[in-house]
Amino acid sequence: MKKIALFFGMLVALITQAALAAPDRVVLPDDVTPVHYDLAVVPNAAAKTFTGSVRIAIDVHKATTQVELNAADLAFSHVALSGVASAPKVSYDKDQETATLTFPSAVAPGHYILAINYTGKINDNAAGLFHLDYDTAHGKKRALFTQFENSDARRFVPCWDEPAHKATFTLTATVPADEMAVSNMPVAVRMMLGGGLEREQFAETPKMSSYLLFFGLGDFDRISRKVDGVDIGVIVKHGDLAQAGYALDAAAHILPFYENYFGVKYPLPKLDLIAGPGQSQFFGAMENWGAIFFFERDLLVDPKISTAADKHGVYMVVAHEMAHMWSGDLVTMQWWDGIWLNEGFASWMEYKATNQFNPAWNVWLGAMGAKERAMRVDARAGTHPIIQPIHDVFQANEAFDTITYSKGMSVIRMLENYVGDDAWRDGMRAYIKKYAYSNAVTDDLWAEIDKTSKTPITDIAHEFTLQAGVPLIRVAATANGIRLTQDRFAVDDSGKAPTTWQVPVVEKSLGAKHEWRGLVGRGKSVDIVVAKGAVPIVNAGQAGYFRTLYDQTLAAKLAAHFRALQPIDQLGLLNDEKALGYAGYQPITDVLALIGQARAGMNPSVLADVAEQVSGVDALYRDLPGRAAFRAYGLRVLQPLFAAVGWTPRAGEDANMPMLRSELLAALSQLDDPSVIAAARARFATYLKNPGGLTGDLRSSVLSIVAEHADATTWGQLHTLAMNTQSSLEKRQYYRLLGSVHDRTLAARALDIALTDEAPVTMRPAIVASVAVNHPKMALDFAAAHVDAINAALEPDSRNEFAPELASNSYDPAIIPKLQAYADAHISTTARSPTVRAVATITYAAMVRAKRLPAIDAWLKQQH
Repeated sequence: MKKIALFFGMLVALITQAALAAPDRVVLPDDVTPVHYDLAVVPNAAAKTFTGSVRIAIDVHKATTQVELNAADLAFSHVALSGVASAPKVSYDKDQETATLTFPSAVAPGHYILAINYTGKINDNAAGLFHLDYDTAHGKKRALFTQFENSDARRFVPCWDEPAHKATFTLTATVPADEMAVSNMPVAVRMMLGGGLEREQFAETPKMSSYLLFFGLGDFDRISRKVDGVDIGVIVKHGDLAQAGYALDAAAHILPFYENYFGVKYPLPKLDLIAGPGQSQFFGAMENWGAIFFFERDLLVDPKISTAADKHGVYMVVAHEMAHMWSGDLVTMQWWDGIWLNEGFASWMEYKATNQFNPAWNVWLGAMGAKERAMRVDARAGTHPIIQPIHDVFQANEAFDTITYSKGMSVIRMLENYVGDDAWRDGMRAYIKKYAYSNAVTDDLWAEIDKTSKTPITDIAHEFTLQAGVPLIRVAATANGIRLTQDRFAVDDSGKAPTTWQVPVVEKSLGAKHEWRGLVGRGKSVDIVVAKGAVPIVNAGQAGYFRTLYDQTLAAKLAAHFRALQPIDQLGLLNDEKALGYAGYQPITDVLALIGQARAGMNPSVLADVAEQVSGVDALYRDLPGRAAFRAYGLRVLQPLFAAVGWTPRAGEDANMPMLRSELLAALSQLDDPSVIAAARARFATYLKNPGGLTGDLRSSVLSIVAEHADATTWGQLHTLAMNTQSSLEKRQYYRLLGSVHDRTLAARALDIALTDEAPVTMRPAIVASVAVNHPKMALDFAAAHVDAINAALEPDSRNEFAPELASNSYDPAIIPKLQAYADAHISTTARSPTVRAVATITYAAMVRAKRLPAIDAWLKQQH
C-alpha cells in the first residue's frame, strides 16, 4: 500500500507539472529580449496624461521581421530601430495588450536600440501610473504613484512585461521643482529647467522584472536612517512625518535580520517605504525594489486613531514587503504559476521577523487564523493547488488569493518544522545565492533544501503544493496508545477527488517531555505508543497543515483537559472542532462545549478566538427564530470575559489584551448587548464634543458600535465627520463605518455616496463592501445596477472578484442566481474562480444553517 500511495503522489506531481508547462501558455516570443530600458517621462497630473520616450537595448536572437512587446493604453508617435532605415508598421492587439512592430525586411541577429515615443494616461485606480487625491488645509492635492503587478508596467512603458524578461532600467522624469520624485534608485543627476520644472535622472537599477519598476511624485516629506550602509526612508504626504517613525523603526530592525537570514546583503543603496492615501480592494502594499508602496493604513501609525492591531499590522506588512526584496525581487519566479514563491514565503517571513522583535505579541498564534482561512477555502469547491497552471497574465490575477498566501505560508512552516530551522535556512541561503538576479521555479528551491536537509522533502512538498485539499488525520485509541490514519477533509464533493499526502505529524502527550515525529500516508496506519492515562495531542504545536479528528474517547479526554493545553493547541482544538462540527464529521455542539470553558485569565488570543467563534455562529442565525436563544448563551460566555477586561486598559496588561478587548466589544455589539451599546453611545456623545478624549483602540470600538446601531441622527453625525476630516486615514474609516449600519435605509444612503464625488475614488468600492457585510443582496444589486461606476473605481485586477466577494457574505442560496447572472454578463468565463468559490461559500453556509443549527437549538434547550 505504501508503494501505491507513493506512486499516486508521483503521478499527481508529473501530471500537474506537465500541465504547468502547457504549450498553450500565452507569452511573448523569445526571439527578441530586452537588456536595458532608458526611459524618460513627463507627467501632467492635472490633465491625467503623460508623455514618454524609451530607448530599449534589445538582443535579436534569430532573424525576424516582427518585434512583439507589451503596451496597453499607450499611443506610439514614433518608432525606430537602430541600423534599420525604414520605420516599422505598428499594430495593436488590445485584448492581449501587445504591440507588434513589422519591418519591411528581416532584422538580423544582433544588438539594437529600439526607440519609441508615446503618450499615456494617468488612471483613477491603482493600475499603471495612477493618481490619489486627498484633502489638505489648502484644498485638494494630487499625488502620483505606479502599480505594475502583475501586468501593468505596459501601461507606463512599452516593454517585455513578463517576469522572466529581466533587464536594467534608467528612469528620467521631468517634474515640478517643488515636488518630490521617487523611484527604485536614488537621484543621480538633477537639472533645473526653468518654468518651475526640473529633470531628475535616477541611477540605473539592478537587473529586475518590469513589474518591480516604480515612480512616484507629490508634495512629500521623507524621514530616513542609515542602517548597514543602506539609506532607509519613509515617504509621506507633507505634514505626516509624525506618523512615519514606527514604520522606520520596524524597517531598521528588519533589514539586518533579513540580510543575516538570507545570507545576502541588501543590494540597493536605498530602501524607501512610500505611503499613499486611499485604498485598493486588491492589495495593500507592493514590493517595488527599493521603493515599496503602501496605502497609508498599512504603513502609518497615528497615535490618535491607530489601534494595537493597526500597529501589529503595520509591522507585519513592512516585514512582508521587505522579505520580497530577496524572495521576489532578487530571485523572481519564472512565470506567474510560481507566484507563491513570492507571496507564500513573504507571508511566512513576516511572522518570523515580527516574532523575532516582538515576542510578546505571540504572532504564531495569529498565524493560526491565517491557516484557518486557507483551510476553509481549501476544503470547498473552487480551491486549487498552491502551484496552478496560469494560461496568461490575465488569469494570473486569480492566483493572488488565500491559497497562495496563507496555505503557502502554512505549508512552508510545516516543512521548516519537519526538516529543522537550520537546514531550512541553509537551503534558503543557497537558493537565494544561486538564483540572484535571475528567475527560478519551485523545484529549484526544493533541490537546494534537499541538499541541506537530512530528510529530502521534494516528494512531500510536491504533494502539498501540486494538489489541492486538506488532509485529515484520524486518531483512534488503542490498547497501547493511538493509531493514526489519513483521509481528506472536505465540506462538499470537492473531497471526492483522489488525493494522498505524506503528512508530517508531531504528537506530544500533555505534560510529556518527549514527542513523536513521523509521516502519515494514506493507506497505511501508524501506531504510536502512549503512556496509560496520557492525553495525546496530535499536531502538537500546530505547525502541520491538516485537520485532526479524534475518536469519541480521546476527544472527551482532550476536552476535559482543555484549559491545561498550551494556547496554540487550544486554538488548534477549537478550530478543528468547529470545522469538523460544521462539516458533519462530529457533533457541532462539541465546539460549544469547549467555548463554554473559556475563563478570564486564559491567553488573550484564545479568548479572542472564542469571541470570534461566537460571532460566527450568531451571524449564521441571521433572520432565524433560534437567534435569541443563542445570543443569550453567547452573552453568558462573553460578558464575564469582558467584565474582567473592562473598557479601560490596565497598566502592565498583556500585549494582546487590546485586541481581545476590541474583539469582545465587537462580539457583544453584534449580540446586541444593551449595556455595551449604551456605554458606547455615551462615549460617542463625549467624543463629538472632545475628539481628543477617545484614542486608539477605544475610539475604534466606540465608533464601530455606534455606527452599526446608528439611527439617522448618529449616522448623520458620522457622515459629517467623514466629510470634514482632512486625515486620509480617518476619512477611510468613517466612510467604511457609514456602510456598516444595520438599518437598511441608512445603508442605502451609504451606497448613494459611492456614486458621487464626495468620497475619494478608491474609497467608494469599500463603502459598497462594507454594506455587503450586513446587506449582501442590496450590495450585489447595487453593483449590478452600477457596473460602470463601480468598475471605474476598481483597478482591473479587482473587477472579477468584487461582486463575488459581496455575495459571499450571504447565507441565502437565492442570491446565487443573481451572482451567476452578474458573472455571465460581466466576468469572462476564464476568470470565474472567485465566482465558483463564492457559490461554494454561500452553499456551505446555507447547509450549516439547515443541518447544524437545529442541533445547536436542541443543545441550548438542554442547558437550562
